[in-house]
Amino acid sequence: MKVRPSVKILQSQGLGSRRDCENIFWNSEIFRNGIQIDPEIDEISMGETLLIDGKTFEITQYKYVLMHKPAGYETSHLPSHNPSVFDLLPKHYMKRGLQAAGRLDVDTTGLLLFSDDGQFIHRLISGKVGTKQEVEKIYEVTGARPFTELQLNRLLGGVDLDDEPEIIYASQASLLPDGKLELGITTGKYHQVKRMVAAVGNHVEALHRRVVGPYELPADLAPASYIEVDPSPILNRGSAKTA
Repeated sequence: MKVRPSVKILQSQGLGSRRDCENIFWNSEIFRNGIQIDPEIDEISMGETLLIDGKTFEITQYKYVLMHKPAGYETSHLPSHNPSVFDLLPKHYMKRGLQAAGRLDVDTTGLLLFSDDGQFIHRLISGKVGTKQEVEKIYEVTGARPFTELQLNRLLGGVDLDDEPEIIYASQASLLPDGKLELGITTGKYHQVKRMVAAVGNHVEALHRRVVGPYELPADLAPASYIEVDPSPILNRGSAKTA
C-alpha cells in the first residue's frame, strides 16, 4: 500500500513512526483553519498550522528555536551530572533531530539556539554568515569584583590566552552601572569569556548570554522557556538573496 504524502509529512515533524503517523492521519481529529480535514480526500502540506487532537503544530521543513537557558542544565544529549537542556523541549522536536548551535556551560544562562537545519547551525557555529560578516555574541558578566576601565581597555586591546596562537580581542566592551561588564566576542574558544576575564585579573561569578548575531533574548522570555524564530537573518545575510 502506497504511503500517503501527508503521513510522510507528519513523520518528518517527529510525531512518531510511519505507523504512528498513519494512525494520527486516519484516526485523529485534525483541523486546518478551523475545518476538520477528511483523510479520504485531503492532504497536509508544509507551511500549514494544524490542530491535532487539541494541540497546535506548525508544519515546517525545519525548526529554529531560541531558548532562555537556565542555570544547572548541560548542553548535551548525554549529560554527565545535570539535566539536559533538551529535556526542556517537546519530544517531537527531539525526534526530528534538533541540535544546539554551540554550547553554554552548565552555570551559564541566556540565549541558546537550536535547529535541525545543518546550514543554519554551521553558520552560527563557524561565526560566519557571509563575506566578512561575523556572528557576534554578547554577554553580561558578573565579576568577583566590579570591573574597571583598565580591564575594559585591556579586553578591547587584546589578551594572550594559554594555548591560543593569537591575541584574542573583545569585539565590544562596556561597563554597566552595577559594576558588571557587557562583553562581545566573535570567536568561540573554549571557556573564552571566563579565560579573557581571568587574563585581566578578575573572575567570572555569573555569565549570561543576551545576544547571538541578529537574535536577542526577549526580556519577557522566562528561564526554561523557548520560542520559534525566523532563520532568514542568518541564512540570507551575505547571499545573493539579500535585498
